[in-house]
Amino acid sequence: MPEINLIIDENKKEATQHGSFEFPFVIYTTRINNHILGFIDWHWHKELQFCIVTRGTVHFNVNSDSLILSEGEGLFINSGQLHKAENCKDTDSSFLCVDFHPDFISSFIGSVINAKYIHPYIVNTNIQYCILKNDIDWQSMILKNLLAIYKEYTNKASGFELQIHILLLEIWQTLIKSYFTSFAYNELDNETSRFKNIISYINNHYMDKIELADLAHEVNLSKSACCREFKRHMKCTIFEYIINYRLVVSAELLLKTDDSIADIAYQCGFGSTSYFIEKFKKKTGVSPLVYRKRKDK
Repeated sequence: MPEINLIIDENKKEATQHGSFEFPFVIYTTRINNHILGFIDWHWHKELQFCIVTRGTVHFNVNSDSLILSEGEGLFINSGQLHKAENCKDTDSSFLCVDFHPDFISSFIGSVINAKYIHPYIVNTNIQYCILKNDIDWQSMILKNLLAIYKEYTNKASGFELQIHILLLEIWQTLIKSYFTSFAYNELDNETSRFKNIISYINNHYMDKIELADLAHEVNLSKSACCREFKRHMKCTIFEYIINYRLVVSAELLLKTDDSIADIAYQCGFGSTSYFIEKFKKKTGVSPLVYRKRKDK
């Protein structure tokens, strides 16, 4: 089972694909301490996501909400929601992450299945997440189905793709009946859209010099308002997020390419090799060269 990681394309840009076009489904195992930052930073994606804590206690953030989940508890995160995960204090936590594109369960665009039972719920911004615990019957059933999906995905016996599809549809039907229908419909969320746009801009331009004026223009705010609102919502500065994202990409390049330290520093948008090494060592406790040697172990 893979650890959750970035996939870098030939242009050194993020190109993470959750599963394949033919089977847009994947399960990651995530030990938070194995991540270069020591946490999973803010991000969002079109895929629907389920998480189950397998060890320790995980602090999830979904948009502005803070959630603490213990071993055996789970979480559904809807498409397009900003989220983050980190260890609770003094814990070494792990969780399973089940990601799949909505198309996997939606039949086809224009179908009754998609129009009535999929699209209205994934675009409803009131439906951001759902905590899953074993002391509530319908939530316990979802958790059991997720573990059954993990078993099918791991064993890969004949017909496992079909069985995963069936189990996901059962989970989705349960969410509709027991959770989704309690939310009023809402498709507009300007504040969250702003931060998603900022993050997307950074993810697409991390290798360049990013000007605050460009980010502010992207979301139609003044520079001061852009900084203030980002920090209030994301609990970190824009500058901190840019550095963290560059470090994540650089770590992947260190492990998956033979590019020089200087080249990686340049590719990831650092102004100099010495500045890159300083920031990398401050975050990880080791130099980029020492970190790279891990791939040979």
